[in-house]
Amino acid sequence: MTARRICSLMAAVLAMVGVACSSSSSSAPATGGTSGSGGVPGHGGTTATGGSSATGGRLGSGGVATGGQPGSGGVATGGTSAAATGGSTNAGGSATGGTTTLPGTGGGPAAGGIPGRDGGTAGTPATGGSSGVVDGGTPGSAVPSAGCGKTPTLKNGNITIDSGGASRMYVLRLPSNYDNNHPYRLIISYHGANGHATDIASGGFFGLSSLSNNSTIFIAPDGVNTQWSAARDSTFTSDILKQVEADLCIDTTRIELEGFSMGAAMVWPLACNLKGVFRAAVGHSGGGVAAPTSCDPIAYLGSGGTGESGGSQAGQSDKFAKWNGCTVTTFPTPPAGGHICSDYTGCSAGHPVRWCLFDAGHMPDPKDSGKSSSWMPAEVWTFLTQF
Repeated sequence: MTARRICSLMAAVLAMVGVACSSSSSSAPATGGTSGSGGVPGHGGTTATGGSSATGGRLGSGGVATGGQPGSGGVATGGTSAAATGGSTNAGGSATGGTTTLPGTGGGPAAGGIPGRDGGTAGTPATGGSSGVVDGGTPGSAVPSAGCGKTPTLKNGNITIDSGGASRMYVLRLPSNYDNNHPYRLIISYHGANGHATDIASGGFFGLSSLSNNSTIFIAPDGVNTQWSAARDSTFTSDILKQVEADLCIDTTRIELEGFSMGAAMVWPLACNLKGVFRAAVGHSGGGVAAPTSCDPIAYLGSGGTGESGGSQAGQSDKFAKWNGCTVTTFPTPPAGGHICSDYTGCSAGHPVRWCLFDAGHMPDPKDSGKSSSWMPAEVWTFLTQF
């Protein structure tokens, strides 16, 4: 017999005795199943199983069996996506898992020292991030001067500039196909005592201009009464650089020096005192300007003749070899009428030192016996363009 039938019979009996059949007390609301345990937000828990279906309340008119709310179970969303390295998804979560690696993760600027200036080795571009800054390393890693992109006002020929309260002059030689968007190598060449900047220019800047194939800007400063002074002409050189870097397109990581005799001796304080400016220096039979007593490492090529005083390895290149951490040894002498070039070993990275000894007197362009032209320009050009 059903519960409804029983209730109807009971109501009829009570009516006979004058008692109304009141509703039975409402059953307690049906308890639903417990909510399914979802994953902890952000950790991609397992999919919620949901609660079991409610059994409903106890019988009674008004005790509506709702069955309880369905178990919510917790949606396994994988949680709020953290900045997941490499963009991998969160385990157990949805495929969105996490955002990809932020731009730049994967490597910062390449090590090697002051950008573009101090001869640090080339940095490897950072994987996944911005390219490493190359510190004066492999060709193609130019650091353009402020003059790049500008229409130049400086032209070939003699340029006058105020320096140290005096009017000074230098000779400028631009590539014939000068491009103001291309950063050029710059070589500054210093004449010997009793010489002039125009002598250097007419000689093709120690013979390098004919080898450059329009790849290089050349400058020859003019001394005061044909002489050089370390303090005065370091300021003069700095003033020249300020002017040309603001007006011309120069690769500031490849500014180099060459000089002969007193001009070579002038190269020494420039290379050592104007720190981080020059990539390499060349000095032929230097003398007449006091050499610095200390120097940061810098690539250096020195030369001298067996027939001149003061043109020895010890007085020319050994000091740079010591400053660059090289092993100093006595190199062999050249054959009669010839020359020999030797490299120091153990030098710090990016700072080679080379010594060329020739069987002749005081000159920047010696020739081997039987040769009509000097071997020196090609030797110097090869040394400077390795950077």
